[in-house]
Amino acid sequence: MSISKEITKLEPFIRILNDELNIGLPGFEAQKLMSPSSREQALLKSDPSKARDSSVLLLFYPKEGQLHLPFIKRTTGNTNHSGQMSFPGGKYEESDANRTITAIRETNEELGVECEKINILGFLTELYIPVSNFMVLPVLAYSDERPSFTLSEFEVEELIEMPLTELLQKDNISEFIINKNGHRIAAPFFHAKGHKIWGATAMILSELREILLRAALI
Repeated sequence: MSISKEITKLEPFIRILNDELNIGLPGFEAQKLMSPSSREQALLKSDPSKARDSSVLLLFYPKEGQLHLPFIKRTTGNTNHSGQMSFPGGKYEESDANRTITAIRETNEELGVECEKINILGFLTELYIPVSNFMVLPVLAYSDERPSFTLSEFEVEELIEMPLTELLQKDNISEFIINKNGHRIAAPFFHAKGHKIWGATAMILSELREILLRAALI
């Protein structure tokens, strides 16, 4: 896969991404390219109309001549997503003016990124997560420089910084099998420095990838 030089520099990347967002979003068809095989069955047993609002932040920033996205490995606990790879983000609180504020607040709490250094670009398509009953709004943003990260010991076990040129290449996508409650689940995933990015996070990334493919950036 050829890589456009515009995907490595912040200013042209932001300009092109803004243009693509104005054209419209690929939506569910792009998300489902990275959907686990169990999702359709899970949706049949769920009611998205009763979902809790939440959001995540896709924060682009330059590092070592490449644009990166930060991911967190969540600490192991009793939540549905403990130990998994995800974007920073979380549940909407009544004190939040909107879900954009939720994404910024959660990124500050989990990664210590200063709120005023987060510049909002736009949004991807909402995604319902049956296992946790969340309706997730992916918020796109950028920082002019690599943030100074301070990890929340309670919520974040590890920070993984991935260059876009590596993350979104076709040969960085694989599939693994999960056996859960006697069911065999096929789950596509993105490789991320020894970790697997799958599930809702991979579905969100899939829509971003389709937008960048449409723009001939990858």
